[in-house]
Amino acid sequence: MLASDRWRVGLFDCLSAFLCGAFPRRATGPPKFRGPLPRGNATTTAPTKTAAKAPSTGAQSSSKAMAVESWRMSRAELRDLLNKYERAVEEDAAYLLNPSARELQMLGQELITTRRDRLRLARDTNRRFVESAIDDLPDLCAGPPSAPSRPVMEVKVLDENAPTLPASSYGSMASVFLHLFRDWSSHCEHVDRTTYQAAVDELTKRVKPGAQVLVPGAGLARLAAKIAKEGYVVESNEASRLFLTFADFTLNRARGADVYPLAHVFSENFGYQQQYVQTNIPSPTPASFATSKEGSGKALFSMVPGDFSKLYCKGGKAHRKFDAIVTCFFLDTVVDVCELVQVLDDLLEEGGLWINVGPLNWRKEARLKLNWSEIVTLWKGLGYDFEVNSRSDCDYHMPRGEKMYTESYTCALSVATKKLKSKA
Repeated sequence: MLASDRWRVGLFDCLSAFLCGAFPRRATGPPKFRGPLPRGNATTTAPTKTAAKAPSTGAQSSSKAMAVESWRMSRAELRDLLNKYERAVEEDAAYLLNPSARELQMLGQELITTRRDRLRLARDTNRRFVESAIDDLPDLCAGPPSAPSRPVMEVKVLDENAPTLPASSYGSMASVFLHLFRDWSSHCEHVDRTTYQAAVDELTKRVKPGAQVLVPGAGLARLAAKIAKEGYVVESNEASRLFLTFADFTLNRARGADVYPLAHVFSENFGYQQQYVQTNIPSPTPASFATSKEGSGKALFSMVPGDFSKLYCKGGKAHRKFDAIVTCFFLDTVVDVCELVQVLDDLLEEGGLWINVGPLNWRKEARLKLNWSEIVTLWKGLGYDFEVNSRSDCDYHMPRGEKMYTESYTCALSVATKKLKSKA
């Protein structure tokens, strides 16, 4: 789900395009969604990264109005994204499905049939999952919708006019499948262990349960749920309507469903098992995170839709003080890192904690492409002491070694405390 422009979606879409042969691999730097370097894969055209998130306009605003809750996608929008996803996969598989006479002779009918069967099974399975999410959305022709159940993640709309990400960011079904795979499948427990748990451990060592914790750029909210499970009062934020829609569905109302999250990735595979990974979503079940508040009648944590910097800056409708802020794969997603750091600083109480895990995979439009030591200098200049300044090896999706190419990072893992002001 990351200040607010999730250019990492562009990464996802660019990587997928590269994996499918549309772009050459870059030796350095991203293709960059609030995504990472290519933090993911997608089969749709790579979106451009906007210099700043602006409110949705035009046709997209009309679609938002049709969605009843403006932060959710409409049924028509999700159907359109599913159709684009399936069309892109079919285009990539066109010659596998309809080989020439020479290709058929060289490969053999058995290989072609096997591939066709796997493509069909993955398509039909993924379609059923997305259609269940579509059915979960309000049907305006059926009359006024009833309020949906939200036992795990409450959605707090603090500003109906808050800008959200344009459709070009975090805007493809491929990116949704990849993040579901990363955050809510048993195949990616290594992500939880090396990325999310590392941040949670640093928090629990220093801050008592009951403290107010903010998680910006929360995506599909696995990290926010983990922190809330430890007894903290968690407020998360996400700007992508697509990711907000699937986070709400996955955490609050989805039943276990099989998906093939990598079915669109045709490159860097040793065999069928890398592309046609079948996994059950969500795993672990989000309800299992809510045991600490069972019977309280309250959701485990909250999600605030909209652009982070616009909502949480001084004067913004979400601005208030927190005891700790946890950023994960978020710091490098903005154009103006100084503005982001200022917003984060203004949200912390004296003695408050900033915990960060992630790389510095700057988007092209970033004003200041700082190295990590310069980031540390920036925070120290605002009066922060770094208690932890270390590194953590993180695989973004698949663990390294399972595919010919995997997206892996040596991330900065840091904990900084806001100094108490000396009394005159």
